[in-house]
Amino acid sequence: MKRFLKILMIFFIIIITLVIGFISTLWIFEFRPEEITELSIENNATDLVSSDESLTIMTFNIGYASLSETEDFVMDGGNKAKMDSKEEVETNLFGISNFLSNNPVDILLMQEVDIDSNRSYNIDQLNFFQNQLGMSSVLAYNYRCIFVPFPLNPSQMMGKVNSGIVTYSNFFTESQERHQLPGSFSWPLRLANLKRAMLITKYPIENSDKSLVVINVHLSAYDDGTMRLEEMEALKQVMKTEYDNGNYVIVGGDFNQTFPSAVTVNGENDYTYLYSLIDENLWEAYPMEEKWFDDNDFSFGVDTSNPTCRLLDKPYDNENRNNNQYYVIDGFIVSNNLEISQVTTIDLDFQYSDHNPVKIIVEFK
Repeated sequence: MKRFLKILMIFFIIIITLVIGFISTLWIFEFRPEEITELSIENNATDLVSSDESLTIMTFNIGYASLSETEDFVMDGGNKAKMDSKEEVETNLFGISNFLSNNPVDILLMQEVDIDSNRSYNIDQLNFFQNQLGMSSVLAYNYRCIFVPFPLNPSQMMGKVNSGIVTYSNFFTESQERHQLPGSFSWPLRLANLKRAMLITKYPIENSDKSLVVINVHLSAYDDGTMRLEEMEALKQVMKTEYDNGNYVIVGGDFNQTFPSAVTVNGENDYTYLYSLIDENLWEAYPMEEKWFDDNDFSFGVDTSNPTCRLLDKPYDNENRNNNQYYVIDGFIVSNNLEISQVTTIDLDFQYSDHNPVKIIVEFK
């Protein structure tokens, strides 16, 4: 009996030592970005933005080309975190690329772009799209970890992750910065979690001393809503400062919040969504505040005729589309010195990603 207890104790000591060693390694190599980081730009264009011409901008969360119609995701109530093969990821990448080539825009905002991640078979998606589209590119990392030990299923474990938000453009960029957003998960969850940021690019306007300021965002999802509020406050400060300086401001991306036109607020914590929750236990995209933006001369660029996102609790149900949970969380916020002439949620039926792209056309006032 004593021998058994001794072996058992040695076993537990080894396990505890390995766990402490693993957590210590994550801590040593933790991604610790500065509050503001100047970023490099690849293939910077030479053309300037013209205030005499309209601008076409698209936002598209591509789900690291691994969250297409066949997939579910563990954080949404599913089981998976990666596709079963590299070939499947490549199929999604080429599908997204063909769509983008057939729908050219001036500025493209992407979220969840992997660079060298085990979960997407280490494909450099940043350069893949740059080569396919021939546009300039700026990357802001928002997820870097040497090994994400989740989910616990070894065949689905994310492993090494290097991912971020990317802005592609056909215009000359004068500055590009990563601004760290406030809020974080508690330790030790923080060690293997996202460090979300704003990617701010500034484009000089021809024959003007003002700039077009484009902000690419992918805000928090799996919190109680508190972090999203903190992130929105930081975003508002930047938007107001740039607008007060006379610049033209466009924010686009995945807000992980329901746009005001897609929800009715009945009272505190009582919401009626345009795309109703099938089950109240499913993930909820809380409403985005409306009043501040109205009071500070900003307008929403959103199209509710199609959902912009589906829940990944299960693979997409093509036969009974009412069996899927939908949201309107992708779109734009635009300063009122720009006029929105068109906003379209392009229905790709979630073939390549759990998000649909949203396109906006704006004119300078």
